[in-house]
Amino acid sequence: MESLLVVMQIIALACVSILSVYLIVTIVRIKDILNQIEHSIKEISSKAIPVFENLEVITTRVKNVTSQMEEQFEMVGQTISSIKGIADNVVDFQERLQAKIQQPIYEALDILSAMVRGIRGIVDRVRS
Repeated sequence: MESLLVVMQIIALACVSILSVYLIVTIVRIKDILNQIEHSIKEISSKAIPVFENLEVITTRVKNVTSQMEEQFEMVGQTISSIKGIADNVVDFQERLQAKIQQPIYEALDILSAMVRGIRGIVDRVRS
């Protein structure tokens, strides 16, 4: 019975030894995989940093362009407002000029018309 127990212990120790070797081999493989992952991450990060820097430069340029566009839109708006003001002033000047000149012209035309009627009346009396 003791020899059976010794054989069982030898088998158990052999299984533990085989399991230990298997675990060591598996851990070595996991270590290699983790090293490859680390290398890949370093490579990706080294390539991603310039991309992020370029993205930052592009974002800065886009901000500058949009601010310049806003300034140009403001200038266009001010120009349109100025042109509208000038047009309003021209219309106002035209209305004032028309109001000041129109009445004397109508009066002059009425006087001229009256004179023509008077001359016509005289000519008609002289003829008759």
